[in-house]
Amino acid sequence: MEELTRLKRLMLLVTKDLISNCRYCVEVFPDPDDKTPIQCIKYAGCSTPISINAATCLSCQEYKKKERLFQLQLDSNPDTEH
Repeated sequence: MEELTRLKRLMLLVTKDLISNCRYCVEVFPDPDDKTPIQCIKYAGCSTPISINAATCLSCQEYKKKERLFQLQLDSNPDTEH
């Protein structure tokens, strides 16, 4: 049981790191047994976040858009070292 909890916690930390660029994700609760640990404003339709699960969060792929925009900005600036 400890191993399962450790793996859940690790997956939650990986998800949190992955979505750190998302402009809609407000908070990720650290409880590995929480079914909806992510607070998101995209699906809420207002500034009050709702709780969603990791699959829903990752499916919108908003975290990729901001990362891609940042990379494009770096690529367009020749003075910036990569």
